[in-house]
Formats: sequence, structure tokens, C-alpha cells
Amino acid sequence: MEFEKAMQAAAAYLTFTPRFMDPKQPQGLWFCNTVAEVSAIQINAVCLGNGCEWDNVVKTEPFLAHFPFVVIVTPNAIAREEMVKQLRPRLPAACIYVITDAGFRNCKTLDEFVSAYGSAHLLDILAGAEELPAYGILNLAQVARRDLRKVPRVLSRFPVLDRGIGGFFSGELSVWTGKRGVGKSTILGQLLLEAIDQGHTVCAYSGELPKEQFREWIYLQAAGPEHISYETDEATGKRFAMADPMTDQMISEWLDERFWLFDLERNTRHDPETILKQFEYAKMRYNADVFLVDNIMSVDFDGFSDRDFNRVQSKFTKMLVTFSKRRGVHTHLVVHPRKSTSDTNSKVSSDDVSGSGDITNRADNVFFLTTHAASDAKGQPETKPMLQILKNRDFGARGQQWLDFDRKSRRFFPDRTGDAKRPYGWDMAARQISLTDDRADIDKIFPEGGKA
Repeated sequence: MEFEKAMQAAAAYLTFTPRFMDPKQPQGLWFCNTVAEVSAIQINAVCLGNGCEWDNVVKTEPFLAHFPFVVIVTPNAIAREEMVKQLRPRLPAACIYVITDAGFRNCKTLDEFVSAYGSAHLLDILAGAEELPAYGILNLAQVARRDLRKVPRVLSRFPVLDRGIGGFFSGELSVWTGKRGVGKSTILGQLLLEAIDQGHTVCAYSGELPKEQFREWIYLQAAGPEHISYETDEATGKRFAMADPMTDQMISEWLDERFWLFDLERNTRHDPETILKQFEYAKMRYNADVFLVDNIMSVDFDGFSDRDFNRVQSKFTKMLVTFSKRRGVHTHLVVHPRKSTSDTNSKVSSDDVSGSGDITNRADNVFFLTTHAASDAKGQPETKPMLQILKNRDFGARGQQWLDFDRKSRRFFPDRTGDAKRPYGWDMAARQISLTDDRADIDKIFPEGGKA
């Protein structure tokens, strides 16, 4: 009774003769390309119904489940290839076989086969059957070995961070959190410049900063303190930093078609779908492979209540993960912390990130930027930035990187290293000088208080 009910429902999408359907027969269910092939086989033979789509096959699964396996049967090689392509992903739980050319013994049609060998020998066709690979599960022994040393990545140039996580690998998502104003956008702007300096192309969505302000901050970071001067606004007396015109021009040439920014004015909607479409374009057209969403709170989740907000944020995070893995890129996502505390030294974990826990569960890395009480070189108390690794999927790394900050160029650099002056690729003259300025060799040639 159950089989008859399933067969009646399947008749809306498949063509077959009900009296010839018998799941107890040993040949399984034969899926043909045409009605003529169904007529030639008769027993347990079906084809897609007239006017039906391949997606309709999913609705026939209760019927197909009564047969031990499905066999794709057609001498037409082109049609056979298309049937494999359409049926395998739609029937992931079914054992599917396909008859190869050898099984048809050079016959062009099944009618020709029956005429030549008789219907009693139709089962001989199964001798030329090959099982299709499983769909949706993998044989672990056949999975290629991953060598992380060869996976494309971007280094942060922060020693503790790079040693801990090995770099920002392609196909991964990093979540960044920290209180407002602590410098999340600033440090990520710097990391995008580091990516460009290492030969990558980047694309950023900044939902809060106008393009002019975003440019100003990025150019200051790219210029470095040695190429920035303070100018005074005559109307207010306010002093502000800016790169000299020559430096500005050289940075523009260096960044040209390597740093892309989501246009907040032209893209009137800032919903997840629009952001991802622009990211896809940047990847396909300009081969961008490092992306930034700053921040998730500025994304338009219209049409959802506050109760659904965590769910849609989690869904967007999943979309970013899928995009990163499918396109082999690294994506940075800024998320605000859940708890607000005046104690800057309090411990935090991935659970303290705002929104659904799925955000950090889906992420490959989670970082927390904060400020902590510390001591300077003379032992005097001061407040310093600290970057903490809260989660790292590849190595399980934990750790913290103390930072210094140069306000003039808006650059973070490792604590007490003076590395704020490190040049980027646009400043080739400074790079050449730094390569030849080996203090140890100079001291050997010109020793202090003596002759060479």
C-alpha cells in the first residue's frame, strides 16, 4: 500500500507504466532519457515526465527509495552525461549506476539492442554499469594533504600574531571585536595596506566612514610619520596631519586598482546581498583576495525585527564564510563586543562578541583589540593597546600582542620597536636605504674610536 501511494505521487513527474513497476526485481530502477527507451525496457523503467523539470525528481524520492539502486540507461552519450549531472546532486542518498558505451554493444538505441539480442538479455546491459561516486560525503584517504606553508596568506607584521596564527590564510574569516574608538577600523586599514604591500588586492566595505575620510586615514597610514606634516587651520587654529603632495601622488599610483572601496553613495542599499555582489565583482574583475566588512552593525537588515537580528547577522556571517571558502579569499569582519565594562583589564572570550554565538563559531579567527594598563620603559604607568587572539581554528593559538600607536600616521606597531617608520612599497627609495643600512657592517668598517 505504501509503495502504491508513493508511485501514484511520482506519476505526476515521471513517465512509466505502473503494472511494470516491481521493487522486488533485481535490476533496480532504470532511469531512461526518452519514452521510447522506457517502452523498450518496460520493467522498472522511467523517464522524466513531459513538461517536468529536473528539480521535480526530488519530489519522487519516496517512490525511488523503494528500489535498491537507480541505473541511468541511455545509449545517447550526451544525454547520459546530462542525466548524471542532473540526478547525482538531486538524489544524494541514492546508489546510482550509469551504463557505459560498452554495455550497449555498439547499439545506437535500446530498440536496436532488443532486436539484436532479445529482451531477455536486457539485464546483460548491467555488466557495463559503473557506480557514480558518493555525493556529499568524502573518502578521507583521497583528500589531498594541505601544506599551510603553500597556502596563500597575508602577514600582519605583528610577530606574536603571525607566529600564533601563521598569517591570514585564504578561504578563512577573521572576526575583530573591541570597544568603540579603540582602533579596530584603524588596525584593519593598516592590515589592508600590509596585504597590498605583499602583492594582494583588497576590497573594503566601510558602512560608517565617508569615502573622503576613509581615504584620509588610509593615506596617512601608507605615508608613515616621516612623510607627514602638521598643518594649521587658520579659522580655528586646529592642527591636522596630512601627507605632502608628492607622497600623496605616489601612494595613489601604488594603490591604483589594488584598493577597492564599496561606494556608499552609488549603492543605495547596503544589504548583505548587495555587499556580496560587489565583493564577487571585485574578485572576478580585479582578483581581489582580501576583504573587509566594517562593521556588521552598519549592514542593512531591513524587514527583520530586533528578535530576528541575531539570526540575520549569523546568516550574513555564514554568507561571508561561504564566499571566502568558495573564492579562496580572506575576509575580515568587525563586530562589537557584547558586554561593556569599565575594567579594561577584564578577561574576554569569543562569547563576549555581540550577536549570535554562531558568528564566532563560524569564524576561523577571533581577535579582541583593547587598551590595558601597562608600564613604560621607565616603569611609569601608561595605557597601551593590546591585541588578543581569542580563537584560532588552525593551531588553537592563544596570545596577546602589546602595541604602540603613532597618532601622526595612525599606525600601530609592536610595543617598543619603533617600527612605525617601516616603509611601504610606494616608497622604494626608503626601502633601498633600509636594505643597505646594516649597522653591524658599518660598525665593522668604521669602528667607534678607532680606524677602519
